[in-house]
Amino acid sequence: GAAANSTGHDAGVAAAGGGAAYGYMLPGMGPGGAPWPGYPQPPAGYGDGTNPHGPLPSLGPAGAPVPPQLSAGKGPATGGKDGGKGMPKGVGKGMPDDEDDDDDGESEYDDEDDSEGGNSQDDDMQHYADVCYSLMNYGTDAASELQWKEKELKAMKDPHDRALLMPVMTEMLLQDMRRCAKLNAEFLAMLVRSDEDARRFAQIPATHVVQERNSVKVRTVLRQFVRDWAAEGAKERETQYGCLMDALKRFVPLGKPTEGSHASCCQGGRPRVLTPGSGLARLPYEVARLGYAAQGNEFSYHMLQGSKWVLNETSRPNMCKIYPFVLSLENRKGVRDHLRPVSIPDVCPSDDLCPDGELVSELSMCAGEFVEVYAGQEKAWDSVLTCFFLDTAKNVFLYIRTIAHIIRPGGLWANIGPLLYHYAEQPDSISIELSWEEVRPAIEKYFEFKEEDVREAYYTTNISGMFHTRYRCKYFAAIRNNRTAEGKSHAVFGGADKEAEVDVKARRRAQMRDDADDL
Repeated sequence: GAAANSTGHDAGVAAAGGGAAYGYMLPGMGPGGAPWPGYPQPPAGYGDGTNPHGPLPSLGPAGAPVPPQLSAGKGPATGGKDGGKGMPKGVGKGMPDDEDDDDDGESEYDDEDDSEGGNSQDDDMQHYADVCYSLMNYGTDAASELQWKEKELKAMKDPHDRALLMPVMTEMLLQDMRRCAKLNAEFLAMLVRSDEDARRFAQIPATHVVQERNSVKVRTVLRQFVRDWAAEGAKERETQYGCLMDALKRFVPLGKPTEGSHASCCQGGRPRVLTPGSGLARLPYEVARLGYAAQGNEFSYHMLQGSKWVLNETSRPNMCKIYPFVLSLENRKGVRDHLRPVSIPDVCPSDDLCPDGELVSELSMCAGEFVEVYAGQEKAWDSVLTCFFLDTAKNVFLYIRTIAHIIRPGGLWANIGPLLYHYAEQPDSISIELSWEEVRPAIEKYFEFKEEDVREAYYTTNISGMFHTRYRCKYFAAIRNNRTAEGKSHAVFGGADKEAEVDVKARRRAQMRDDADDL
């Protein structure tokens, strides 16, 4: 996921394994400035008709436009980072039992059935189509759930019980819920129809069945918009993104390149900052707004589709209203609390990044599995900022070694997040769950800790709800030493390790069948 500008200054390093990128970069060109073969030049972009600053191109390696079918490497899995990352219902990040939208324990970073079958263009394209279909299907999914809720209410036939119901807890409330769900459906469909690459999948084939976990992840997108791009998410962002950006300003200050810094070869002399697991791209946007050359990396096509819209299509603050809690009736203080609208985005990114059509900031997004995309980028980054990301690994040592490999000596790694380990409760997945006491020495091998403490944080919280999940997160800021990243972790995607994982799954399934027989 690298991009180069027309003057030849390196704005990134070509990723091993590929990875599609897009964002506020310069017009798309292929290697050596040649047009990318087989793709129109330039693409229509993601700002046509709405963004007053003009269309912004979708860019891939060497600045070339990359449609979804050209994305190399492991295709993104589905979903974001709040509730239900492989956890039992009610244990996901910031989403208690009443808020996890019936996630059946599927991880939002789960790559099963979607990406482990291969990394061919056809597989990537089919997965991207499935994601688009799930966004388009929200209206049908919501209508089905509301029909079920109505049936449950009508099943309450005892006259004494019905007399206790508030008058609004009737057809009138259900009608308002249907109206809000319809507006959500229009918004989510717009994420597909406004994207030149995605709109071919705006019509769901008659034979297609949207997977339940994809439907869950669509609801996650709505909640993630509240966290990343709504005024009410400002407190969450300040407690988590704020501490990372403060560390960045202290240890990798602008205008003061340190030994080994890449600032001299970046556009405008900017230090290069990577934010893996960036969701809807608020953190890389804030980093770019500070003046750094920022790149977000995200594994989820659901999240990427949302970030494409917010970065490239929005024309003014608060231009859309969504109803992220409309289907959640649990833990309400007020009878209509779940119908509360949330305006997004709280800011218009192009106002800051591209005012009056002039590119003043450097921001890009790269799609793909973190380790595969960045494995070849040795010492390519001045800083890596990770927020609620470290525990998305099946093997945390693989993440640590990769981060050490890509940060230059003297560079910064700042982190905040828990150790939830998103694959821990999935019977069909390998997961290595270590304590901080075990993780810290692995980090200390390559980094010198400068700051370290425990900080409380929330994730995609409904501020008006009666149930909030609070995390005690590990925060640290550490400086890369000169020790070469060494050793090799067993990969968790593909090859012989995939065969080993399949064998583990087969044995676990056999054990589950035996246990069922015993019962």
